[in-house]
Amino acid sequence: MRIHLIANSHIDPVWLWDKYEGIDEVINTFRSACRRLDEYPELSFCASSIRFYQWVLKHDPELFRRIKQKVNEGRWEVVGGWWVEADTNLITEAGFCKQADISKVFTQKHFGMVSTVAYLPDTFGHPATLPKILADTGFKYFIFSRPGTHEKTDLPANLFYWEYHGKRVLAYRLKHGYSQYGEMVSAVDSERLISLLNDEEYRANPVNCYFFGVGDHGGGPSIAEIKFYDRFIKSRPGGDAGFSTCLDFFKDAERFENIPVYSGDLHYHAVGCYSVLRDIKQTMRRCEHNLQYAERALEMNGWSAETLNPLWEKTLFNQFHDILPGTCSPEAAHQALSELGGVDAAAKTAAYRALKSSGRNRSVRSAEGEFRIYNTLPFQVTVPLRIESFVYYKEGAVFRDQKEKEIQIQEVPASVRHRSKRWEFVDTLPARGFKSYSFHDVPGTDKSVKDEVHFVPGDLITADRMWVKGKGRVSVLERPIRFLVLKDESDTWGHGIRSFSDVAGHFICESSAVLKGPVTSKLYQHYSYERSTIEVIYSLYQGLPRIYLDVKVHWAEEQKILKMELGSESMRRGDLLMQGPGGTILRPNDGTELPMHNWVWLKSDTSDIALIQEGAFACDCNKGRLRITLVRSNYYGYHIPAELKAADPKEQTDQGEHRFRFCLLSGQLLKDKPDELLLERLTAAFYEPFPVIREAP
Repeated sequence: MRIHLIANSHIDPVWLWDKYEGIDEVINTFRSACRRLDEYPELSFCASSIRFYQWVLKHDPELFRRIKQKVNEGRWEVVGGWWVEADTNLITEAGFCKQADISKVFTQKHFGMVSTVAYLPDTFGHPATLPKILADTGFKYFIFSRPGTHEKTDLPANLFYWEYHGKRVLAYRLKHGYSQYGEMVSAVDSERLISLLNDEEYRANPVNCYFFGVGDHGGGPSIAEIKFYDRFIKSRPGGDAGFSTCLDFFKDAERFENIPVYSGDLHYHAVGCYSVLRDIKQTMRRCEHNLQYAERALEMNGWSAETLNPLWEKTLFNQFHDILPGTCSPEAAHQALSELGGVDAAAKTAAYRALKSSGRNRSVRSAEGEFRIYNTLPFQVTVPLRIESFVYYKEGAVFRDQKEKEIQIQEVPASVRHRSKRWEFVDTLPARGFKSYSFHDVPGTDKSVKDEVHFVPGDLITADRMWVKGKGRVSVLERPIRFLVLKDESDTWGHGIRSFSDVAGHFICESSAVLKGPVTSKLYQHYSYERSTIEVIYSLYQGLPRIYLDVKVHWAEEQKILKMELGSESMRRGDLLMQGPGGTILRPNDGTELPMHNWVWLKSDTSDIALIQEGAFACDCNKGRLRITLVRSNYYGYHIPAELKAADPKEQTDQGEHRFRFCLLSGQLLKDKPDELLLERLTAAFYEPFPVIREAP
């Protein structure tokens, strides 16, 4: 068949409306689709998002029964195989796997099938690693429409095999999108639709896929559309065009030879979505990591991690491509943050309960009580550790581990200005286990000079071969770290933008102070720019070849972007390697805005810099200059060409406080070049919470 006409309804369960309006529209659309299938026996219909079917099962069981009957008849195609049509640039590999695994359980139970067609017609671009994830979770085919033909011109064809490291799916880009008869159209524009169906590419290709039906806010195929396409089918020679399904299209398409192969990202559409509404992105990333941490904690205690699936379901829903990218309404955003906050708290509680139980049969050896620090990772780690306590210590007591070995610690300022104390130290924790520490009330090493606990004026700290000096000068960088402010007059999505480069100014370092000791030395810096401030604390640890940064931003700028710039002239022609979901991605070193996961590695033949980070979700790199996008302040759901009237009150995003953590390393510090396995392990350790459980005898 030359043209497969596929009736669908891509539905945004959340966009310019909230989840509850989304539930209404899903049920109304599915009810309408059932009527159309009853009225037109030759018609088929496809819909995605397993969460939609769960809603129908809960709120309208009779409608679910009708849908199930249509599925059994082969006329209702359940596509997508994910909980929702998720964003694919920012979620982790674990999130992708849960999207597939939890959805499979539902479709196998209720429909006796598993979808092999990945369906993301509205999602804003896709990472190079996605073919591997799709193939590994049972998908064979992938249908999308973004980036469009004007946004990505180097695809060899709209039908191609998309590969990553030997794993592939047969992919198809919908040239004409997923909806030809939108919500605001009152009648079928026959002339326009005929021009689409007579497209030059359609005439040349032996097989094409064409979607129709009202989407976004739901609706599905209208009666007027169905009648129009039925007339078109009857006007063509037999077998030339017909109503079809996604699976039938791909089965037909894969028969043809010489289908081209492509490897790489499918970008660039809506690059502003990598950073806007940072609070949702940060909470999502925290939920994903803490759910994985909770799974490891449960498994350490012999408990099933499946008990976390209800929390995963809430997380997966909020990975939808108009929630996580930050393009929804304020009410929808607040709803998402509330749900994700509950997930985060519940995951931590589940982990604590499991770890507390796992140590129940281990006796407490110290009469003074002990601190048990847990590592749920499957490998041992040597990391900076921290304890803070109101009790369980005595002044001048010796700090020892469970083998009575004295551990050197250093008191640092506590998080509260009261009676609590905080200490930092460096030690090695076993894989999937814990170490116990305690303050022994016995004479220990004589300390004739008490460690300084407070910061004092200064601008230089050193440790081993590392040093950090005021105004962002760091031993492994040829240029100082700077905090740049860029103008941004694009809309929430960043439509039509590939890079942000209009620098309006930069933060000025106004003061600095240092804290020095036997375990850690810290440099504190205070920066300002107009109504905003930045506080940076650099930390060096003896014996650890890494430089840690804690950054706290108080942001009060409108339609501006904050970027942290670092780099080295010697890497002007270096490769930019980035952690992607499920693998490493080589990306352009040309200033293009890029989605960011947990690490980025700028390397050349002579030097390299790797940055592990928590809190940022986009970056750009150009001629050895790496710029991490920290904050992008825009407006909720602002879509050019909508007007922004100066006197109108506006709902701004990303105002207030933002916190980030970074770990900077290089071959210069490691005595060898970093590699991907090392970066993955260091990243896992960077995100591991290393919880402290206090036990008394």
